[in-house]
Amino acid sequence: MKHKLVLLSFLLATSASAQAEWFLRGTHNAWAATPMNPAGTNTVELTNVVFTAAGNIKFDRYGDWSENYGVGGRNGTNIAVAQGTWNIRFYTDTKNWNISAVTPPTPYHLRGTFNGWAEGTLLTRVGTTDVYESCQQFVSGDATGGPRFKVDPNGGWGSDAVPATDYTVAAGWVKITFNASSKAITTQQNLAANCGSATISSSSSSSSSMAPSSSSAATTSSSTSTSSASAASVSSSSSLPAILFHLRGTHNAWAEGDVFVTPAGTNQLEACRNFSAGDANGGPRFKVDRNGGWGADAFPAADQVASGWTRIVINTSTNSLVSVTTNLAANCGTASASSLSSSSSSSSSSAPVADDFRARTMYFVFVDRFANGNTNNDNGTNPAATSTVKGAGAQSEWKKYWGGDIEGLISKLDYLQALGVTAIWVTPLVDNINEGNEGGYHGYWARDFYAVDEHLGDWALVDELDAQMEARGMKLVLDIALNHSNQDDQYEFGALYKEGAFITDFASGKNTWYNANGAISDCGDTNPATTCNGEWDDPWSFRNKSLFNLTDFKHGTTSNSLADEYLINAALKWMDHGVDAFRIDAIKHIEPSFINRFSAAVRAKKADTYIFGEWYNAGAGDAVSMTFLNERRGSELLDFKLRDAIENAIAGNINMINLSTHIGSRGAAMNGYEDWQAIFLDNHDATRTSVYLQTTGVTNSNRPGKGMTKAFADARQNLGMALVMTLPGIPTIYYGTEQNSTWFTANGDGQVGHDPYNREQMPSFSQTTTAFSLISALSELRKNSPAIQRGTYAERWVNADVLVFQRQEGSDCAVVAVNRGSPTTITVPNLCLANAAYTSKVGSDVVNVTSGSGTFNLSQNEVVVLH
Repeated sequence: MKHKLVLLSFLLATSASAQAEWFLRGTHNAWAATPMNPAGTNTVELTNVVFTAAGNIKFDRYGDWSENYGVGGRNGTNIAVAQGTWNIRFYTDTKNWNISAVTPPTPYHLRGTFNGWAEGTLLTRVGTTDVYESCQQFVSGDATGGPRFKVDPNGGWGSDAVPATDYTVAAGWVKITFNASSKAITTQQNLAANCGSATISSSSSSSSSMAPSSSSAATTSSSTSTSSASAASVSSSSSLPAILFHLRGTHNAWAEGDVFVTPAGTNQLEACRNFSAGDANGGPRFKVDRNGGWGADAFPAADQVASGWTRIVINTSTNSLVSVTTNLAANCGTASASSLSSSSSSSSSSAPVADDFRARTMYFVFVDRFANGNTNNDNGTNPAATSTVKGAGAQSEWKKYWGGDIEGLISKLDYLQALGVTAIWVTPLVDNINEGNEGGYHGYWARDFYAVDEHLGDWALVDELDAQMEARGMKLVLDIALNHSNQDDQYEFGALYKEGAFITDFASGKNTWYNANGAISDCGDTNPATTCNGEWDDPWSFRNKSLFNLTDFKHGTTSNSLADEYLINAALKWMDHGVDAFRIDAIKHIEPSFINRFSAAVRAKKADTYIFGEWYNAGAGDAVSMTFLNERRGSELLDFKLRDAIENAIAGNINMINLSTHIGSRGAAMNGYEDWQAIFLDNHDATRTSVYLQTTGVTNSNRPGKGMTKAFADARQNLGMALVMTLPGIPTIYYGTEQNSTWFTANGDGQVGHDPYNREQMPSFSQTTTAFSLISALSELRKNSPAIQRGTYAERWVNADVLVFQRQEGSDCAVVAVNRGSPTTITVPNLCLANAAYTSKVGSDVVNVTSGSGTFNLSQNEVVVLH
């Protein structure tokens, strides 16, 4: 959610204040005027602001006190700030602010027989991941035992040292990898000097071996484990040099311990770090400190300037900089604006794109039904559209607001973080209709794309959500309905506003803002009894007629229409308030060339913006949707066909051979982009799988349910979610799936658990369900495994009830086995796993792999995942 200021931001900005100078004044700087830095349209900030004691601040527009802001708005009272170091952001359009603490990374001390158990030997963080590494030579043990060590967070030998029992290793060079989130430790032993390569064998702890994180660009392996290199590594081996070269600068408060570990060439080492701010003495900069200690051998003589993500290459023989390349994409993937080199360019990087959503786990929140953080906003401006009985009422009550809001979502971010969620897709937050006795609780009946719906919160809360998510490494995905506004035949009749000012409605905006071609499948007449269902498959009809009488925007075919400009600029405003990605509602029904222009505009502002759209029934086997996808218009798609295949397999409607055939067809159908598509099991437009598996009534698509017991259905649903979490694609969890949520009421069409009964109140925030534990474990695996993120897919065993497949990226390998049938034992050959005993990431099964073959003992409805 960091916003890069690009020229387009200024060209598109409409607020004069967005381009004005802004200053921070406070007790920390004796109320002097310190210029704030641009951080996106309508946003300025200062980072690493130090308060040695509690104090106050204000925001001064011109630096002369003529226009200043505090509590209460213009000329308001001082804003209190506690003692500490803070990142301070001010939003010049809303006059709101955000103050977030700067938390330095925990120093992890390696203490053992190699250093007399002393603190001070720090493990080196791998990029911005939770993985830390060190290479040490263990010569012998001590009076108490053989060579061994522990990891001591923060030093001091507190109760948080891990593992509980000393970790024993063989004498020799040992590479130690520590995951700060899971507390897992992996070692590679009997290595060559300075951990250059494996010479005999390696040994792993009882915890699972670690894999590279998403920010890692290369891997190195020995016989039993994989470990990450660094944020920008391009070498097949990674090790600590014999002499430790420390990178000390404003990125780490000039502390020692940030050691160059990545080979860049003969006598050269490389590091990639993000220099986001300077300090009290100047802008972003660094020095290289040979062996630590700030001796006379630190270089260069003067601090070296850095900016943004910076790749630094040094010559270890001459103690000099080879090159410094600034303003790169995240993790130094590609240059984003300009670069500054001293001497020669550095070696290229094979790192993934800046923000690779394939490493993320997405959670789809129906905001109104998730958590109510503020009951004062429940009624909005139209109390008739808010239910007083909620889930206890008839269907009409389910079509009203229930009270969920942004504050409620913020209050549950820790829960979602524990689930492993790293991206949150929210239903549209834009202002919806204010008329009638049913509400736009779902967000798809917009009236003002430039305002926050009053039931959900305001811009200040959007900013707070952004800050809280950013602190947790999460991305905000906004659902946006680019196809339509609200109904053309009732309530507000297509009324459209911009920041509260009326623009048009259906009656006045026909053929300029809106199409006026009738509704899809209305046959062009006024008799509702006649239908022309073929229009759902006719491109002109489904793109130029309205979807269920929702007022249909008129998009330009060769250039932007009035509606197109309105929608693009609205999206850019939401990006200024923290939105990182978009889900486009009803993308099937939108002029395709507009998707090109929309995606180009938002990516001009933020190059790595992930975009995906809802095309009902899209996927391998649906020719029209695959044609759209392969035209590469800037948007990926939700894979409905894969969802249907997974549900049919766990329901027993097709066998696992059929499922495997469909999975295998996706690569060719999607021209190799199958791992970029959003994949899912449940959503808001279909009966929940848990309901379908348990009910005997009719569900959506007129399918009778399967009548399974709850326990059996839960196990089958969890099996389906394990597939979603490990197959090629970006996994998307519908809120409540981790609780196996159900609602068995039939709607007006006689469909059990279908709209609106698939939009129930979040049933629980328990973190002990089997589904929660499974998703959490596999989210962690996805975050750390390139194979799961973007690796190849290969079937390794299949019959009617069992499917075993593997994902592989370089030396990183994951194997997944699912069994819906009776207990069975199978031996699976040709696995990409090295010889070792592997404990499943879910459950406790142990599989021994020898010469590429593993024997699996699978219970019914069991999932085994090896890595």
